[in-house]
Amino acid sequence: MHSSRFSTLWAVLLAPATLLAQQSSSSGTITVGGGGSLLDGDRPSFQQVMQQKKDGYGGIEEFKVTSEAKDSVFKFEARLLPGNDDYRVAIRYDKNDRYYVDAGYEQFRVWSDGSGGVFLPMNVSFVMFNEDLSLSRAKLWAEFGAWTADKTLFKFRWERRTRNGTKSSTHWADSNLVGTFGTRSIVPTFYDVDDQTDDFSISVSNTSKEDVKWGATLRYTDTKIDDRRYERRRPFETADRIVTHKDESKNDIFTAHGFYEKKVSEQLTVTAGALRTTLDGVIEGSRIYGQTYDPVYDPAYLRRQQRDEGYYNLEGTSEIKQTILNANAVYLPAKHWSVRGSLRFENSHQETIAEFVETNIGAGPAFAAILEDVEGEHKKSWDEWGEGLEVRYTGQPNVVYSAKAEWIQGQGDHEEERMIHHTGQLTVDRDLEYKRNSQKYSLGANWYFRPGLTLAAQYYWKGNTNDYNARRDNTSNILTSGDRYPAFITDQDFETNDFNVRLSWRPVTGLNLVSRYDYQKGKIISQDAGLGKVDSAEMKSHILSQSATWSPAGSYYFTGNVNVTYDTLTTPTLAFTQNQDNNYVNASLGGGWVVGKQDDLYADYSWFRANNFIDRSATLIPFGLSQKTQQASLTWVRRQSENLLYTVKYGYVTNRDQTWAGLNDFDAHVIYAKVQYKF
Repeated sequence: MHSSRFSTLWAVLLAPATLLAQQSSSSGTITVGGGGSLLDGDRPSFQQVMQQKKDGYGGIEEFKVTSEAKDSVFKFEARLLPGNDDYRVAIRYDKNDRYYVDAGYEQFRVWSDGSGGVFLPMNVSFVMFNEDLSLSRAKLWAEFGAWTADKTLFKFRWERRTRNGTKSSTHWADSNLVGTFGTRSIVPTFYDVDDQTDDFSISVSNTSKEDVKWGATLRYTDTKIDDRRYERRRPFETADRIVTHKDESKNDIFTAHGFYEKKVSEQLTVTAGALRTTLDGVIEGSRIYGQTYDPVYDPAYLRRQQRDEGYYNLEGTSEIKQTILNANAVYLPAKHWSVRGSLRFENSHQETIAEFVETNIGAGPAFAAILEDVEGEHKKSWDEWGEGLEVRYTGQPNVVYSAKAEWIQGQGDHEEERMIHHTGQLTVDRDLEYKRNSQKYSLGANWYFRPGLTLAAQYYWKGNTNDYNARRDNTSNILTSGDRYPAFITDQDFETNDFNVRLSWRPVTGLNLVSRYDYQKGKIISQDAGLGKVDSAEMKSHILSQSATWSPAGSYYFTGNVNVTYDTLTTPTLAFTQNQDNNYVNASLGGGWVVGKQDDLYADYSWFRANNFIDRSATLIPFGLSQKTQQASLTWVRRQSENLLYTVKYGYVTNRDQTWAGLNDFDAHVIYAKVQYKF
């Protein structure tokens, strides 16, 4: 029986090649491979880092067949790797300069670690479900294209993308089982995802002519979402209850876009493009408390607590209309000079309206349910202009200079209302006018000193200004107001300076060095209603990277790479939180050796280290990350013949994550092997 299944599988895979081989020349590759691991430590963390199943996988890693006839080409690809749930079947048939057909299906799995937080002062953590989470992503497509006599291409494509499975969430639930420190949100939660998107497109284009190129596309996209987030609040306490969030939205998107390019003369080329998008959405969902997952709303559910806010019967619609127009020109006014100009306009309009029943719980001891019919409405309009100008000069031998300027001016309106039906009270009522301006100026140069030695440098300054004017706001913005939310920010500006330099050097034959340094400094200046401007944040980043490749002889080589990042965020809360650093080091080292006529040996090592963890959980929340991950591997490749290749790989992986108090640590021996045959 087992032999019969494999015979059937091979018959299916080889059928396309067999049918075409009779009248064409065929070639192909088949690779059978698999791997596994011996793990000591946390399984979900290992699978998330390595993106492979701990229990192992194996099957047909690659099967390719190409059949070429006089005026056509047929290609067939397949991959079947059970364990990793990695599958692919694809076919393509090209009739030279006449038409083609392309279709296929592929699927792969993305692993996720469902761990929650750890309260370090008491060493408290929770495991509420199987944290071995994974999400299956799939794509099914079919495409047909045909050319007319003048090389105009007509193309139709249908594509379906799906996501199904579970994944981790960073929205953790709360617990009081942390001693006298109060409530802490460290209880893990997870998503149950079920999404589907269908994409239909029809396009026509002609890019065969040198002086004129054009194209246009119509696209319709239909998306259905059925996602849930499960959250268990205060587990193992008297207030233990479960929250189920549901998002059951749908949307349809219609897009039409096109472009036109014209070479007016040897000195001038112009292009233009347009995009029109409309989105119509249906909003549905709920947030319901209960004692089980996916409960029906019960106003007297057990263990309810004051301010258990939720909602059900959410029904609404959303609409977005967007228009984008752009024009570009490339002008060569003189030898060694080029000027590129661009102009862009965007108009967008959004409207959303929704109704739902808001649920809440009053104070004890009765903990009575409070239900209110609520309606929310949102309108937003936006107009934006963008301009750009770039100049390049190549008149100096071995040097290229460039300068670029970009400007954006935008203005819009944002209106929001939230009304309680039975009272008519507007709990949110605001009309906001906002303006956004941006400027960016950059200078760059590339020097080619001699063969094997080049230097590139760039500097840019970027500034953004955002002004907000609340023309109507139901909450007072005076300094003594008890509720200034939401329209209390009147101005927020961003400023960035960036300098980077890159050196490529080949000092001797066989040795290549690439060095890069990037320095960035950013600042955010904010102003609230009735207050002066303050520096609300300052960011500094130093990024240094170095790579080297050395081939002292034809039989072996070495490669190395290191990236050092020093990233610091400073805010007015420095006295309480310290600097929020994001410093880390990434390094790798590899080499290859031609052992003999048939054998090669490869060695690789990688290292990641971050040490920015600040444990403020006793009074606030922890910040940063402290983790070290190392991987080392040895690969042997044997070319048994021109058609037959063997590969065996052994790797050792270790992960130490102090942020999670060692709960995500692991050590693993990873083994992989494959056999490849070309025919």
